[in-house]
Amino acid sequence: MSGSGRQQSESATEGQLSPGLIGVAVGALDVPVFAYVGLELFGDPVFGAFVGLVVGLGMYLSMPAFMADDDDDEHSDPPLTSVEAGRRLRQFHRTAAGLALPPAGMLLLTWRLVSENLRFGVLATLVITAAIYAPLAVLLPRRYA
Repeated sequence: MSGSGRQQSESATEGQLSPGLIGVAVGALDVPVFAYVGLELFGDPVFGAFVGLVVGLGMYLSMPAFMADDDDDEHSDPPLTSVEAGRRLRQFHRTAAGLALPPAGMLLLTWRLVSENLRFGVLATLVITAAIYAPLAVLLPRRYA
């Protein structure tokens, strides 16, 4: 009897989708949606697909952190020193990048609505992305990296 209960629980966990796979699905759906938005607004589906790729990449990177089921008491980070903050900025933080990319894509899309000059829009997008990423990379817990 105890063996059948264990088999049922194992089959239930095997049927669950991983957060990474769900992130891929959510991120992949952004590309055609934004390609259609780009086609309707600007007559340029490639630009819309690029914006969808940026937003979708952000969703892919941040989805596992959204789905994490952690207890904050068990995984508390040690106090942050200036040396530790500098080291965190030099390492890639997946969730911080995932939270910085969707606003960057939205900024690029809205910049195209306002102006045809995309060079300044891309530059502004890069600056805003860095301004969002840097504090999040330092402040978010390392377990989400």
